[in-house]
Amino acid sequence: RPLTQSTPKVLLEIRPNYTLLDRQILQYKSAGVKRVVLLTGHLGEKIERRIGKKHLGVRISYVRELKPLGTLNAIRLGMRRAKEDVIVSNGDVVCDINLKRMWREWKQSDAWGSVYIVRMRSPYGVVRTRGKRIVRFDEKPLLDYYINGGFYCLSRRLLPLLERYKTGDIEKTVFPELAESKKLISYKEDDVFWMSIDSIKDLEAVRQEYS
Repeated sequence: RPLTQSTPKVLLEIRPNYTLLDRQILQYKSAGVKRVVLLTGHLGEKIERRIGKKHLGVRISYVRELKPLGTLNAIRLGMRRAKEDVIVSNGDVVCDINLKRMWREWKQSDAWGSVYIVRMRSPYGVVRTRGKRIVRFDEKPLLDYYINGGFYCLSRRLLPLLERYKTGDIEKTVFPELAESKKLISYKEDDVFWMSIDSIKDLEAVRQEYS
């Protein structure tokens, strides 16, 4: 806000006439994906008008959630439409991940899902000390922890499990169950740009990166 009151977040521009969604669709296209299902809700009609049924050489279809019921329901509706193994991504994440490599590594495993993970960046500067003496300040360093990067490879075998949960967030329902049963793997590329756009400041950082 206030940008997203009248514009879906995925249609915010990184460069003139080049949106977050354009970036992701091109990313899918470069990985060999020929069909994309867009899971829409807030201001979804604006996305359909802007993107249409074919965009940047990729066939597009839509599943619109009339009432937000969490990421699990949106993904469940999309996988019903796709009827095959899929790559899923959060629309407000921008990164230079190699989707083809992530997909290939996942297909070579016996896992039902793969999650792209990224090192967490501290939201604050970190103070380094030796005893009581401050020796240096590190401005928002990368930490030794990994977080969910918002890109997934998911097997169509997951659909019955998604149907069982119905609502909620997939990160808090299905993923913990898959992890417990050793059916979930991770994928990481530590040296690529990654940003989840949650504020105008984040959007400006992405615009600077892709200027």
